[in-house]
Amino acid sequence: VVGVAVGLALIYSIGGYLARDGFADSPSFGGLLVDFPQRLVPPVYLQWLEPALLPQSTPTTLLFEWTGVVFWVVVCVLAASTFLTPVYGTETDAAERARALLMSSSGSALSWMTTWRGNKYWFGSDGRSYVAYRVISGVALTTGDPVGPRESLRDNVVEFAEFASENGWIPCFYSVTPDVRRITDSLGWGGIQVGEETVLDLDGIAFTGKRFQDVRTALNRAKKAGVVAEWIRFPSAPLAITDQITAISEEWVADKGMPEMGFTLGGLEEVDDENVRCLIAVDENRTVHGVTSWMPVYEDGVIVGWTLDFMRRRSEGFRPTMEFLIASAALLLEQEGARFLSLSGAPLAKVDEKQPEHVSSAEQSTLSGLLERLLDVLGRTLEPVYGFRSLLAFKSKFQPRYEPMHMTFADPAALPSIGNAIGRAYLPDVSIGQGVKLVRTMIER
Repeated sequence: VVGVAVGLALIYSIGGYLARDGFADSPSFGGLLVDFPQRLVPPVYLQWLEPALLPQSTPTTLLFEWTGVVFWVVVCVLAASTFLTPVYGTETDAAERARALLMSSSGSALSWMTTWRGNKYWFGSDGRSYVAYRVISGVALTTGDPVGPRESLRDNVVEFAEFASENGWIPCFYSVTPDVRRITDSLGWGGIQVGEETVLDLDGIAFTGKRFQDVRTALNRAKKAGVVAEWIRFPSAPLAITDQITAISEEWVADKGMPEMGFTLGGLEEVDDENVRCLIAVDENRTVHGVTSWMPVYEDGVIVGWTLDFMRRRSEGFRPTMEFLIASAALLLEQEGARFLSLSGAPLAKVDEKQPEHVSSAEQSTLSGLLERLLDVLGRTLEPVYGFRSLLAFKSKFQPRYEPMHMTFADPAALPSIGNAIGRAYLPDVSIGQGVKLVRTMIER
């Protein structure tokens, strides 16, 4: 805008000076330059100003009357364009490169989360790998495993740790698979389990037998109620559908009365992605009863599975919506050739409280063992508010296999800083008032 204003000022002053005989008083170059700001004032307000110049020829009239029009047309076009183009920040190019690498290589079930806003990126020396991370209070906290060829996994872990240390950060791999845990264990790092991923293999899944009674009931009830499952992409879906999804999500957040968590838990912003598929439950009146979002899982550039992220249902709608949608997604995606569904992880929740075999009793008496017990207490305390353990129990209806999710760290003495970083990653915008309310709610419940 400044550039356009300067350019038009020069055009008006130089052009007017060359055609100065077309003005009543043959103004000087300086006089024209001083008069230029008045050309940007809307004509309705010019009646309040005494005109210093009066054009008397066609060229000077065009300069006098249309310079301001050109300026404001350009401003309007530039302003409109900001609504039609994506926002490019300092990490935009890196994010696009990371997304391209993920879609042409391999990652874990949670790797699509590395493309979410808020991450920074470290790229491996091979040019085919990257690590998504965010720096909080001096801790370089990763989002899942390194992405890239699996044979380069160890090199990526070591190189990223060196990169973080060179920058004065504490490296911490969060929500990683047992493969990364084994690598960091061999390096002498510490680690604890921070969650449980539930995986549903789609090899001839049929939901038969007594174990799937709740799932079959949901499918049968949906059929009788006229509720069907329908795939959409949120960015290109009809406004009547996206408005309902937005309202359902806002109702869910308002009902919680607590700040919505982020980091590895997506919201509407993460759903608004053409590469993410949404399965919605709609009835014959096109009323949306619930929605689930599914993120692609890549292996050697091919989608081999899908990961559940966003789950919301209408409070007054079809009650077993989630069971119906997850079962429908499993049946539909198996037909498309998907090998598995990940029902994602449940933070601060585990299937049982037994310690892994590779963790010694001596290690449990260390600071990392103390933190693991502290996280267990925190999980029980937050359960009435966020329900992570209830969510894990809900997913058990689908008889999944369980994969532990780990946090690994090089320096156990840094665990207080790491714990603070994880808390701020999940609740980056929590206010003092919300924090007080959160604590009060946990105590009351």
